[in-house]
Amino acid sequence: MGPYHAAVSFVCSEDELAELAEAELRALPGWITAEIERKNVAISIEDERRGQPRILGLYQSFGYGADRMREITLYRLPIVRAAGSRDRLRQVVHETLLHELGHLFGMTEHDLDEYTIGNDPRPGAQPVHPPPDSGD
Repeated sequence: MGPYHAAVSFVCSEDELAELAEAELRALPGWITAEIERKNVAISIEDERRGQPRILGLYQSFGYGADRMREITLYRLPIVRAAGSRDRLRQVVHETLLHELGHLFGMTEHDLDEYTIGNDPRPGAQPVHPPPDSGD
């Protein structure tokens, strides 16, 4: 089954992950949070994307014009597995949110691979800043 089906080494509730995500959103620069509000982006937490246990997050856009809806979903179980420990949980949430926000701003997977938040970062990919107060 691979490492993504392994038992998790710590527990993170949906509420705890939502609190971490909210803290990460509050720490973003004002111009980003303003755009999230302007584009009415909903952030949701789910356990896992059905049939895709490696997906940490997903950005989706539905509809057109004034009826357009946008959503970022964070997948709790894959994020916990990717973190491997509570010490890395905030970093994984931070990077996943930045990756999905990149899509909100029009970045493709190829674009994101130029940064360490890409799914397959290029050699020498530009690092993203660690979350504030992470100790990194």
